[in-house]
Amino acid sequence: MSLFSALFPPADVVDELLDALAPLRLAHPRLRWVRPDRWHVTVRFFGEAEPADQLAGLRGLAAPVVRLRGSGRFGQALWVGVEPVDGALAALGAAAGVPPDWSPHLTVARGRAWPPLEFTGREWAAAEVALVRSRPAEGYTVLDRVPLTTSNA
Repeated sequence: MSLFSALFPPADVVDELLDALAPLRLAHPRLRWVRPDRWHVTVRFFGEAEPADQLAGLRGLAAPVVRLRGSGRFGQALWVGVEPVDGALAALGAAAGVPPDWSPHLTVARGRAWPPLEFTGREWAAAEVALVRSRPAEGYTVLDRVPLTTSNA
């Protein structure tokens, strides 16, 4: 079983990105588009590991305010960037033990051709971090969630 921690965007952010991607999906049907219910921002990849309270160090942290912005690729992964609006995303990354060069993003497709996407989405507070198990035959299963502190709480 492969484990990772992740931020899942809220439904209105997913819908906004889906609308922005619609013309590209039509123009590039050969790309392997990731289903929107699988869109996430990986915080930390744990690899082949058993669940063992990997989220413990994140309890009580401030919810980062972020927005999706820009796009790019590495290898055949086509992604939309995650831009921090406040300093809480860096603090979350540090608490999660990610490398200093962590570049948060949301993978939307796989393939070779990718026109740049000029996109800036709405701001959203990532109110929780999920521990996710990934199995190729089963997909994703959320095993644990840790709420993050928001100013509305």
